Amino acid sequence: MRLLSLRVFIKSISVLIFLAVFSGLQAQELRVEVLVTGPDRKALRQAQVGLGKIMIMADSMGMCRQSITAGQYGLLVTAFGFDTLRIQLVLTSDTTLHFTLQPTSKQMNEVVVRSSRNVTENQMGRQTISASQLRKLPVLLGEIDPLKTITLLPGIKSGGEASAGIYVRGGGPDQNLVLMDGVTVYNPNHLLGFFSIFNGEAIKDVEVFKGGMPAEYGGRLSSVIAINTREGDKQATKMSGGVGLISSRLSVETPIVKNKSSFIISARRTYIDQVARLVAKDRVGNNGYFFYDVNAKADYILNTNNKLNLVFYAGRDNFTFSNNTNGRSRTFNTNWGNTLGGLNWQQQLGSRLQQTTGIVYNNFGLDSRFGFSTLSFLFASGLRDYQLKTDWQYQHSEKLQLRWGAQYIWHRFRPGAGGVTAGVQEFKSQIKDQYAHEASAYASADWKPTEKLGITAGLRYSYFNQVGPTEKVLYGADGVPTGQRITYSKGQSIAQYHYPEPRLNLMYRLSEQASIKMAYTKTIQYLQLATTSSATFPSDLWLPASELIKPGKAQQVSLGYFKNFGNNVYELSIETYYKTLTNQLEFRPGAQLLLNQNLEGEMIFGSGVAYGVELFVQKKTGRLTGWLGYTLSRTERTFAGLNQGKAFPYRYDRTHDLSLVANYALNKKWEFSGVFVYGTGNALTLPTGRFAYNIGYNPGSQQPLFTNVNQYTAINDYRMPAYHRLDVSFTYTKRPDSKKKYKSSWNFSIYNLYNRYNPFFIYLDADTDTQTVKGKQVFLFPIIPSVTWNFKL
Repeated sequence: MRLLSLRVFIKSISVLIFLAVFSGLQAQELRVEVLVTGPDRKALRQAQVGLGKIMIMADSMGMCRQSITAGQYGLLVTAFGFDTLRIQLVLTSDTTLHFTLQPTSKQMNEVVVRSSRNVTENQMGRQTISASQLRKLPVLLGEIDPLKTITLLPGIKSGGEASAGIYVRGGGPDQNLVLMDGVTVYNPNHLLGFFSIFNGEAIKDVEVFKGGMPAEYGGRLSSVIAINTREGDKQATKMSGGVGLISSRLSVETPIVKNKSSFIISARRTYIDQVARLVAKDRVGNNGYFFYDVNAKADYILNTNNKLNLVFYAGRDNFTFSNNTNGRSRTFNTNWGNTLGGLNWQQQLGSRLQQTTGIVYNNFGLDSRFGFSTLSFLFASGLRDYQLKTDWQYQHSEKLQLRWGAQYIWHRFRPGAGGVTAGVQEFKSQIKDQYAHEASAYASADWKPTEKLGITAGLRYSYFNQVGPTEKVLYGADGVPTGQRITYSKGQSIAQYHYPEPRLNLMYRLSEQASIKMAYTKTIQYLQLATTSSATFPSDLWLPASELIKPGKAQQVSLGYFKNFGNNVYELSIETYYKTLTNQLEFRPGAQLLLNQNLEGEMIFGSGVAYGVELFVQKKTGRLTGWLGYTLSRTERTFAGLNQGKAFPYRYDRTHDLSLVANYALNKKWEFSGVFVYGTGNALTLPTGRFAYNIGYNPGSQQPLFTNVNQYTAINDYRMPAYHRLDVSFTYTKRPDSKKKYKSSWNFSIYNLYNRYNPFFIYLDADTDTQTVKGKQVFLFPIIPSVTWNFKL
């Protein structure tokens, strides 16, 4: 389905920019710069400045810049968790202002999900959650997890009980661009998907784009999930942390040069293995599991116009099992994790132009070792990136803002390397590494021709080239391997792709408190995740687009109504969307993913469609805050080789999805939080019949041998029972008004309060005596209480 002509789209952008530039020249304007910081001199990235009816969001340096005509204005400065500042200004010339906001003393007035530009901004489908709110919500075993929290928003669904897989508007978990301070995270999970890698102590906020994706983002089909970590204090050394049931976390921040630079390091580790060995050392032995992660960030203000920041993350999971029975030893050890690093330079060039340039390193790796008596096996895989990117922003006037930029990524894919040792003889299996260039450039214009109309139009152009050295299996016209191979030399092009990706957002204000918005987005994905699991497990493999594996494509149109009421205490949004997906990938039943040079031969390709309606209502201030999110949706996939070519529900198609979140300040010391979720059961495939098949004859017992073969009629034609759960938590702060440096609080939470038996999976059990087959459900988590102690020094 071609939703928009590229030629018409490019002409439209050109006309919009020309008209905006021409209109901007008609009035003489002056320049206003507002720097917003906290009492520790740290820039408040989340600050907003209002000049009359214009709202401006601060950049990463805490600076708001705006061109405006001379006159008298009411100025409003706000930031989440800080007192609001209001003053009157008479502007007659270019002006630079610096405001220091004080932390609010009324915690009960905190915003739950910041969306203050609900009505006025062009962007739709974007929401942000702060770190303070993440810490209040009840979570499994006391582990703060932003990926689980965003599934409480409409249009964003969890893969199931304790799964970190995220499904946004019908997309798969690999179709989300997960970023940590702008660095791509390929596997965001700990403990096989039960928790994410993001340490709550290091997080500043979480920003999600589920529709109308800005032109600066690409490479994934469904969403952008941007995790921003916080900077260190530039005034004094501080410590904070928490102790939970399964892990502890600690953060230390300190100035390097006072008022100019700072450093922060946050670390977290589980101690499940240590507790188990302490309690039952003889039974546990050297067996165990643990994970850890370390976040570090350093920033340096070179001068008023230049700033550097360095970010680093390292995290690993490690699982060890050994057993010795009747003289036969069995061992298993696997570890996997991410290492990320990035250096960014932010610069202000004059009063209107700013740029950010960065270099990025990203490495994900897996190493597994198995042993049985004298036989041992090794498997390793991974993915490594080197990236260079630059982003520019030009504020032409109060009506027009331009953005442009480019990025380049060098990918190295390690599909698998293995080895087998039997006694003294060693066998090696090596799957050839694969390499690729990925590049993109974008330009967009944010234009407000009138007070009622806002237009954001952008074009992203992406390029992908898989290159040698590697070895590929040759396929015939029917897609079947020919048995021949071809070797590519270093740098030799294997498969090239390039596509335009237009983006458009429109906003029309019906009144001061209401608006309608429309968005169109086209996205391309060149990397595919080879998986047969419900979440991103470490054994899954990222593969580049190739001659056989075509890039995934998605087009989405969305329309929404947005309204504020009750003096902006309440916000309402209703969004509807329709998305088409092509070149979607699935694996044949029983596909072999590990150490398979012919992995492309295990794949089949198809298309998908997703559509739905999302309702979101939130109360932002007062003793009671919270939100209600509801999604009514449908997601389907169609593959010629599956389900007789007929469309079938995607495995995480969920007709109804409901989330209710509430925070209530009981008094100054106690605060209550509750979360209720309800969702239609996941779709799954179950056999409709079974027959016995003769596979041979047992000469010892003189009896024939049979096996049971299941019969299937359709894919995902069965629904698991509905999923619902209630979680509650209470946060106790002993001295909330204390002026002392040391502060602490206790969080008591209960996961699955009414002990709902939500099925983790369903299997069939055959009773040979009664000749019956029964379906049985496996439950994962009953009611689970937890307690976490948090502190600040």
